[in-house]
Amino acid sequence: MYNNKFFMTEAEAKAFRKEHGGRLLHLTPRCRRDTKLDFYAEVAIAYDARGEHVDPTITPWCVAWNELQEVKE
Repeated sequence: MYNNKFFMTEAEAKAFRKEHGGRLLHLTPRCRRDTKLDFYAEVAIAYDARGEHVDPTITPWCVAWNELQEVKE
């Protein structure tokens, strides 16, 4: 399963990433163009998958990761 979570600060995002792994993305003045595009893709995924409205001015940091689901037999 594909997951993402948005954070207000870089420290929160890095702490979460340390536990769960994944890719750290941000939408700050110093980010590169490809990072901006990836961040907006994560915003779209959050809206599409969970109906979550993300405001990048409030939560400019994102961690995106894959998670394995256990198959129940």
